[in-house]
Amino acid sequence: MRPILQITNKNKSSQHVANLIAERMDFMVHEIGLSDLNNINTLVEEKDAALMIIGLNSDKEIQNYLDKCRELRIPYIFVKNDIPDKFDINNIILPITNLEEEREKGPFASSFARHFNCPITIYQPNDYGSKAATNIEAMKVLFNSFNLTHTTLKGKKNSSGIEFEAGLLNRENANNILIISASRDYGLDDIIFGPKERKIIKNTNIPTMLINPRGDLYALCD
Repeated sequence: MRPILQITNKNKSSQHVANLIAERMDFMVHEIGLSDLNNINTLVEEKDAALMIIGLNSDKEIQNYLDKCRELRIPYIFVKNDIPDKFDINNIILPITNLEEEREKGPFASSFARHFNCPITIYQPNDYGSKAATNIEAMKVLFNSFNLTHTTLKGKKNSSGIEFEAGLLNRENANNILIISASRDYGLDDIIFGPKERKIIKNTNIPTMLINPRGDLYALCD
């Protein structure tokens, strides 16, 4: 049984989310301390971890966690401390951009939808090109192969802002989970003002899963 790594802190919501996912997806919860983040990539390899749960007690913690997790080959989920006691995952919020690595989101969204028996809501950006639409069509093929329920909503923002828009629109929908991609590289604005994922996590209240843009991600489950 593969473990979910859950950082031990005062965030009870993250404990609830970790236990919920472990129960539904046949994982076990393995608690780790903040000091373990210094060697988190090695720990993931040694434990064959499936994903990691990060409980946030303050928005000031976000960037430190992002920096520690940039090389992870597993998804990591940020959980704020004020989700409902009866939290469940009833909808997968899946904004898709025009980047090629966006297709990595599909298998993770599919796994959660299957194990939680819930629909997927895809957010399509308002782009001029067709790359995002092509990514979405590829995901629909995957979702249809598992007979998953999914809908597509056209956003107002283009690819650079669709993840933020989806997070903001669903920020109070307590039983949702948002899936976004981490930034591949940090530009000067990201270094000064923070990357887009920090802004998204800060401005939404629902659990937010990040997937690093790399081609050797571990599969979540069969």
